[in-house]
Amino acid sequence: MVLLTRGKDRALLERLAALGVRAAEVALLEQVDLPGLARLPEALGEGFDWVAVTSKEGARRLLGAWERAGRPPLRVAAVGEGTGEVLRQGGLPPTFLPERATAKDLARAFPEAKRVLFVAGDLAGEGLERGLRGRGVEVVRLEVYATRERELSQRERRLLEEAEVAAFFSPSGVRAYARWTSRRPKAACIGPSTAEAARGLGFPVYEAPRPGLEGLWEAILEAL
Repeated sequence: MVLLTRGKDRALLERLAALGVRAAEVALLEQVDLPGLARLPEALGEGFDWVAVTSKEGARRLLGAWERAGRPPLRVAAVGEGTGEVLRQGGLPPTFLPERATAKDLARAFPEAKRVLFVAGDLAGEGLERGLRGRGVEVVRLEVYATRERELSQRERRLLEEAEVAAFFSPSGVRAYARWTSRRPKAACIGPSTAEAARGLGFPVYEAPRPGLEGLWEAILEAL
């Protein structure tokens, strides 16, 4: 059985079902708004050259703030096709997406800028900030949501115990799984930081050949 650990991936469930593979979802994490979200509409008008966002959750909150601010013109740099698609569907297509879906790659390839607003979650790493500051760019980090571990039901805990392959989307998801059970199924990991966390906790790791959902799909198939 393949267990998807984000709770938002019906398309992956359908692809697995089409192959005759038993699969289920358990959302290990949940997101809650932080006070920084209330300040975001005002911040969008403070003369930043670019706004950077590295997650779907950040993109959704950016869209809401952009609407509340009256849809001002923005140049948005995003990590990952999924994040980019959330922005496109909300009417704010990203101006820049790096080839590889990591914050470090975004920092390396980031267009010329003097001031960047980073719309972040509380667990977002500092790779983007360090990379941009190393290029002389001023970065303002505004944390607008926090990621917390969910309390799981008995049924959900049983699914963790039954999984032969667990698909992980973040290091925090790996850590949450490991706290619920001592079992270490094969771990299909969406990117290098997630794979590193899984290795450190004793999972047999199958890392996506390229960051993102299609890469994760390949890692799941390899694990199977």
